Amino acid sequence: MRTVLYGGAFDPVHAGHVFIGHEALRLLAPANLILIPTGAPNPDFDKDLSAPDADRVAMLELAFGHRSDIVISDIELRREPLVSYFVDTLQYLGPFQGTEKPALVLGEDELQSFARWHRYQDILAQVELWFVPRAGLTHTGNADIPARQLVDVNPFDSLSSTIIRTRVQQGLSIEGLVSPGVAAYIAEHGLYQHVSPRAHGDATHL
Repeated sequence: MRTVLYGGAFDPVHAGHVFIGHEALRLLAPANLILIPTGAPNPDFDKDLSAPDADRVAMLELAFGHRSDIVISDIELRREPLVSYFVDTLQYLGPFQGTEKPALVLGEDELQSFARWHRYQDILAQVELWFVPRAGLTHTGNADIPARQLVDVNPFDSLSSTIIRTRVQQGLSIEGLVSPGVAAYIAEHGLYQHVSPRAHGDATHL
C-alpha cells in the first residue's frame, strides 16, 4: 500500500485541501494519507502562521473526519521551535511508510520552488512527486525534479487559506469554502479575527 504525504500550514484547512487529499487517496489507491501540518516555517520563505497548532490540528480532524486511511502527524509541531525541514520529517516517518516509495503531493507553485527546499535532492531520492495544477502556471517539466500531475483540473484553484482568513476578519461568510465543522470551530474559538498581514496559510515544509 502506498503512503501519500500531504503537508501544509492548513491555516485553516479548506475545501481545496480536502478535495486534494481525497483525490490522492482515490487515484493512488490502495493508499493511506498522512496529513502533516507544518511547524515553524523556514524563515527564508517569509511565511508565518496565524492559528495555534492545536487549533489547526483540530480543524484538520473536523475536515477529514476519523478515517482509518487518514492520519494527522504532529511530528513537525513537536519539533518547534526548530524550523520544519521536510527532509527531517521524512526521516522520522520512514518506519511508517512501508516498502513502497511514498508519494508527496504539492501544489504547482510549490513544485516550481522545490529546488529551494532544504536538501531537496535528498527528498527526491526518497519520494515520488505529484503536483496539483494551479491557474496561470504551466509545468514544463524539469529533468532534475521529475513530477507527475495528480489531477487535470483543480476546481478549488482560486481558493486559499488567505482568502478564508480575510473573509473571517471582514465578517463575511465562509460557507462552502470550509466544512461546516471547521466554520463552526473558527467562530466558536474566535480565530482569524486579527490576522497579521504577513501570515501565509498555505505554507508548507521547505
